[in-house]
Amino acid sequence: MKAGPTAATCETGWRADILRGMTDVFAALRVTDVAFDDDFILLTLADGRRTRQPLRWVPALFEANARQRAQWVATADGLGVNWPALLPAREAGVVDILNQVWEDRYDAAMARLKDAGWTLDALSDEDQQLVALWRMEADINNGGFMQFLCNWGDPTCQLALRALQAMGAVQTHAILAAMRGLLDRLEDDPAIKELTDLYDAMSEDEQQALEAFEEAYFERPNDLARFGLKHFGAEPL
Repeated sequence: MKAGPTAATCETGWRADILRGMTDVFAALRVTDVAFDDDFILLTLADGRRTRQPLRWVPALFEANARQRAQWVATADGLGVNWPALLPAREAGVVDILNQVWEDRYDAAMARLKDAGWTLDALSDEDQQLVALWRMEADINNGGFMQFLCNWGDPTCQLALRALQAMGAVQTHAILAAMRGLLDRLEDDPAIKELTDLYDAMSEDEQQALEAFEEAYFERPNDLARFGLKHFGAEPL
């Protein structure tokens, strides 16, 4: 029997929503087969798509033999894969299918950006939002909000905010909006010549608030893939 929802899942509602009745896109992403090559876990899904995850991301599987790897079990909703004989089972799976399909969605948008000569405005509005979300996740996780803002500018930050709002990612939207809001008073400051000047122009209290918001960002539930796929859908086959 499954345990009751935690506070985090109550707040975001993604797992309860899946168990109450999966959307068509989620039903199509249930795992039907798992295989391996030398470098990847190879996943076949219900709609016929194939995705893969680096084998080295799961060291126990990398070290396992073929018989052990073959003993996979789908999660209750079919959106994850566990190997109970090797690793403690996780509700979303040791391999989380939705996270991987969301990464594929990002990768496809970034490939189209490359094909467009890295000109963001040449992309569809949907792809522009996906690129903004990818840049948000990559940069904030790597170096914090100011790295994201300074690397890509406020228009990309606003795109990410619009995408999060459209997706219904309320908690992540609130955190990003709060971080951006700390800079509102500096918009007309003549001392700001470059985006890189912003952090030093913030008060100590504002810098501490930014650090607290970044901690909240890192600690939030890992739910963007669920919200993103429900709103944008998986990459078309």
